[in-house]
Amino acid sequence: MKTTIEIIDPTTEEQAIFKLHQLSPTIEKVISILNEEEHFLIGEAENALYKILFSDVLYIEVVDKRSFIYTEKQVYQSNDKLYQLEEKLMHFDFIRISKSMLLNIEAIQAIAPLISGRFEARLINEEKVAISRKYVPELKKCLGMER
Repeated sequence: MKTTIEIIDPTTEEQAIFKLHQLSPTIEKVISILNEEEHFLIGEAENALYKILFSDVLYIEVVDKRSFIYTEKQVYQSNDKLYQLEEKLMHFDFIRISKSMLLNIEAIQAIAPLISGRFEARLINEEKVAISRKYVPELKKCLGMER
């Protein structure tokens, strides 16, 4: 596919034009990302609210019905339910890896199989998270490891 990028005057409205033979899932993802206005979540830490860029999120976990957003340096609490966060992040390289966790694919440094079909992901901050057996096929698909 030929790609053309033109830098325009800041006063001109930005636009993206696609000339396609057919709409693919990848192009749909790109369009969704371009149409998304907010690329951040709101999290609370130390009695203050913070904007957390999607790209800074390593994973999100629910513990005792409370959602926690993990970045390299901080843990934030969110009022959103896991399914709400999953909907916000679905086009941004996040996948569910268990009933209570979403993982940023870009945060994975390495993966290794564990006993009973589960996998373990080592993240860029050296933290390790377990991937439930049920979600391993989707992880492999996202990482291009399907056979």
